Amino acid sequence: MESFPFLAAKVILLLLAVALLAEYLSRRRALQGESAQNKARQQQLMEFSHELKTLKRNLLRKTEIAEMIPLIAKKLTFTDKLSDDAFPAIAVRAAKDFFHAKQAGFFVPIEGSPDYTLEVGVGFPQDWQGKIMIKSDEGILGMALQKKLVISRLDSLSSSGRRLSQTSLENLNVVPDFVAPVFGISGITGALVIAGSPLNLEEERKYISMLADLLSTAIKHANLVDSTVTKTWVDHLTGLSNRLYFMQRFESEIRRAENYGEPMALFMFDIDEFKNINDSYGHAAGDQVIKKLAEISRLNTRSSDLVGRYGGDEFMVLMTSSNREQAQTYADKLREKISCTDIRIPGYPNPVRLTISGGLAVYPSNGLSTTELLNAADSALYDAKRKGRNKMVVAQSLGLDGAIIPGHGPEEEKPIPSDLVGEILREVDIPLPKKIVNKGYPPER
Repeated sequence: MESFPFLAAKVILLLLAVALLAEYLSRRRALQGESAQNKARQQQLMEFSHELKTLKRNLLRKTEIAEMIPLIAKKLTFTDKLSDDAFPAIAVRAAKDFFHAKQAGFFVPIEGSPDYTLEVGVGFPQDWQGKIMIKSDEGILGMALQKKLVISRLDSLSSSGRRLSQTSLENLNVVPDFVAPVFGISGITGALVIAGSPLNLEEERKYISMLADLLSTAIKHANLVDSTVTKTWVDHLTGLSNRLYFMQRFESEIRRAENYGEPMALFMFDIDEFKNINDSYGHAAGDQVIKKLAEISRLNTRSSDLVGRYGGDEFMVLMTSSNREQAQTYADKLREKISCTDIRIPGYPNPVRLTISGGLAVYPSNGLSTTELLNAADSALYDAKRKGRNKMVVAQSLGLDGAIIPGHGPEEEKPIPSDLVGEILREVDIPLPKKIVNKGYPPER
């Protein structure tokens, strides 16, 4: 039988062993906890590092954008020194650098053919220029031309209508990131194509739209500095844009507003009881009054907006990037300015004062197309006349189906003046909607 001291020693040793094991397990758990914390910290550091790299990349991109956009805009605004065919090359080089693209090109319609060819490009085969024939109804190029909008390869529409038997950019191993239609005075004049960009396409869409708009404006302005073209697009009496050019610009601004998600407004107005001027002072005096009214309108309108003469004593103002409140403020101020301006008529000692009545329509709440906005603005103008003249009336609200929303429109339904809307649309070859019918003309304005 073991002695008591020996048993005590064994108990002590056993307790020490248990204590050591407990210490070991405790330290092991602590180390495991620290290891997990270290791993969590390491993961967090990796996430912070990734976020920092993303922020740095975004900051560098924003800095690059801030530096490049003014330079590109400057190059594309020298319309007094360059012909219209010089701008596509500038835009293509700018697009390649701006989007870090492998390929950038400007494709134009082939004369006498529905196909498109490469006019100027970077990164495309050398034998493409002027020789390659791309179908205008194929792939992403065809979709952009058909919709008259910037199309990205991320869009669901980009792969619609492709036929392997037809020549398209995709069938020639070019996968465009963007195709952006470019508009001249008479319609689509070409398309910018960008491919092989490593940037985020959704974030860059607004910049390809901007570049296409700048190129469109540069080409139009370059054409307009030619005196022969100027005679075609400027109203001979007032120096304002004529009806045809106004409608071309109107179409372009509708597309730009859709691309950028911005509002725009159309203000239509005419002179109240203008017939009395012609009857009292003669038609020559009437011309002088119209010229003076055009001058007042031009001087009191932003340079970014467009004032045009529809014909006779009727005028239109296209206000870009203007919401309802801004457009209404402008229209009211113009109406007040005209009403308090003395207009002198040669041969008569006393000046005359005029008033105008106008109708205002705003995109997109009053319409999504030139047809709808023209109709809405003219209807509001008619309402201003009916309510006593010397007024500016905002167009009625429309439902999704184009019907009048009760409580938002005029008290009675009015006939749609086909002479105003119809003649404008026929002039620029825009089909008339079925709802626009000749129900008769409105009362004399």
